[in-house]
Amino acid sequence: MRPLPLNHYIFIALFVLLSIDRASANLTVLDGDHTVVYDIVNPRGVAFIPDYSNESFEQKVLAQDEFSKRVQVTSRMHAMRSRVPFPARPGTIPADVSPYLTAEKDRQSDDPSLVRLAAEITRGSIYMHESANAILSWIADNLTFDTSITVASDAVSALRSKKAFCVGYSNLAVALLRAAGIPARVAHGYLPPGYEWGFSKDYWGVKVNDGGYHAYIEIFYPDTGWVFSDAEHSHNFVDPFHIILRIDGVRMPGAVKGGFLDVDKATFYTIFREVNNTVMVDELPVPREKRLGRRLGDRQHAAVVSGRVLDAAGTPVPKGSVVLWKDGRGTPSSFADGRYSAVVTTPGKYRIELRGAGFRKSSQEIQIEQGITYPRDFTLHPGGVIKGRVRDSAGRPLQDGDVFYREGSTSFGVPINNDGTYRIEGLTPGQYRISVTQGDKDFFKTGDVMAGKETVLDFVLK
Repeated sequence: MRPLPLNHYIFIALFVLLSIDRASANLTVLDGDHTVVYDIVNPRGVAFIPDYSNESFEQKVLAQDEFSKRVQVTSRMHAMRSRVPFPARPGTIPADVSPYLTAEKDRQSDDPSLVRLAAEITRGSIYMHESANAILSWIADNLTFDTSITVASDAVSALRSKKAFCVGYSNLAVALLRAAGIPARVAHGYLPPGYEWGFSKDYWGVKVNDGGYHAYIEIFYPDTGWVFSDAEHSHNFVDPFHIILRIDGVRMPGAVKGGFLDVDKATFYTIFREVNNTVMVDELPVPREKRLGRRLGDRQHAAVVSGRVLDAAGTPVPKGSVVLWKDGRGTPSSFADGRYSAVVTTPGKYRIELRGAGFRKSSQEIQIEQGITYPRDFTLHPGGVIKGRVRDSAGRPLQDGDVFYREGSTSFGVPINNDGTYRIEGLTPGQYRISVTQGDKDFFKTGDVMAGKETVLDFVLK
């Protein structure tokens, strides 16, 4: 298959009165399988898509004709048990893999600057997978994504400028890995409409910067085999929104035919089926930039509370907020697709609270110890809404301030928008007293909340 043209590579937050800072921890560790089945259709033909699998990935063309293909992609994020010492002992790398240790035109692994940097990054690593993870983490923290046409994509240029797009990220990653004695090669694939330009979304809070044709990498561990990584996105796996097209030096099985994958060439993508069983199981402080990863050992670093968020019919709640409360202070984050996770850095007693638009909040008390994963599922039931508008005595929208309400013994507040409106969601049915403060005056109104209904309470501050 001919190389792809270079230019082709080109919180829902809960408002809380008090919040606490969380230590920077940015490698989100996942476990589980995720399968997506795509239907890809183009009246002028669909380009060649191969069958391919490695240690954590499987792609299979289930059905095809001249104008369409049904493709199943599965990502497996189970713990990787590789235990190859670093540096690799003589004879560890098979002869047929050793070509992926040599320098190439755009992957100058013999360049002195790259050799020195690889040695510096991997110093102290015990296992090969630790070295590879250190290199990917260094790239995450030191490269800036840039699609400018003046940005060169070879490894040395990416290192000097600290700017790259997917090809530069991949070339630099492969060059540093090879300089460290770790076989690696570049994979060329396609991101179906998603991420920033289609039906998908960021994956567990991490977003690949470009759609369409995409470059990522494959790393070889002698006791594990070939494993995908994406230097922009994930360590030791890629999500099933990566459709592989070709790998440097590898003859891909299947008949190569003409056709298109580009959306602007009238290619349509539909998700026929998706099964996502992934869960967050840990979080690590390196790299600083947000990335995804798999377990590389048995050690649990952080405490994690995670689970499903379903409605009364058992359907995943599409989006909402999760807050960990401790000593009257809350740490909020968002959830999506009926799955939530929250990292806890300080042991103690917490109240975990889930909210979704149109549902009343649900909470559980939990005693958390460090280094343990706590599975907790939630069912959300319909809740009510109080909304309204706040005006001053002249009838102008109040543009600064908060609206307060109480549930039980706790007071909460929501901000007043620039147009004077406010909205309180997720309320348990019942009677509420709503207040607004201006200067030394408090203004109160009382309203009844019913499940699935909106109660309007307007204020004029005189």
